[in-house]
Amino acid sequence: MDTPASDLLELARLCAQATKGPQLLAAAADTLTRIAGRSANELLGGTAEPPNPETEVALAMLDAALTRLDLEENLRDLTLRVDNAQSLANMGDYDWHIATDTNRWSDQLFRIYGHEPQAFSPTYDKFVSFLHPDDRDKITAIHQHSYATGEPYEMIERIVRPTGEVRYLSSNGQVVTDQEGTPVRMRGTCIDITDRVLAEEERERVAAQVQEHQMRRQQALEINDNVVQGLTAALYALEMDETEASASYLRRTLNSARHMITDLVSPLTGDELHAGDLVRTTASSLRTDGTPPQA
Repeated sequence: MDTPASDLLELARLCAQATKGPQLLAAAADTLTRIAGRSANELLGGTAEPPNPETEVALAMLDAALTRLDLEENLRDLTLRVDNAQSLANMGDYDWHIATDTNRWSDQLFRIYGHEPQAFSPTYDKFVSFLHPDDRDKITAIHQHSYATGEPYEMIERIVRPTGEVRYLSSNGQVVTDQEGTPVRMRGTCIDITDRVLAEEERERVAAQVQEHQMRRQQALEINDNVVQGLTAALYALEMDETEASASYLRRTLNSARHMITDLVSPLTGDELHAGDLVRTTASSLRTDGTPPQA
């Protein structure tokens, strides 16, 4: 008995529209039973041989469809797991096809740039427009060097989100060539390291504050040891009418004060001081003719 072609067409339609294996088997059972003239469960369970060529075709169609659905399910599961992993790591990946200027970004990379997943076509010009203006020449130069040499690259780049927020990305990539060595793709990953960068900047700021506090404390101690105590000793000597001793204390104190001032105002680079480096906010009240300063 010939099997109506419509049954095979119906089965093909069910296979093409199916999204889940169990649902496909349930929907195709009646059609397969009509094609084979016996229970579909027997055929699918392997307890009965296909009675005709049409049944063999139908079983092959079902097997191909079930294989496809299984692969699609595995791919969805893998994609979900990768997306979750990238979300947790705040990392995205890209794959730029150079000839067509088409770029595939992962969902998390869109989020890192401050956009909804797959919200636009991320061409190279679009990517460059997201870079911080001060980084654009540097980043494009790195890409051009990698394109010309085939060498992989690593870099820190700043991007600007639509809100104006600046984010720091640690990016790496490689050039993929064809059999003739012509670059055809550039692909890599980007990790959002903004929190790490800001934390490091905060640590450096606190460390600078601590260093400044320690420096001021050391300066205060030196002023006390070399100036205040020297002036105190000179004052005691003067009160005891020991003029020469008082003058000696004052000379040593003045000499120490000069050395301290030189150390304090010298640039960290070790360069010599130049005219105009030290500018007074008020004029000195000391006289140079030996007369005491005016009250």
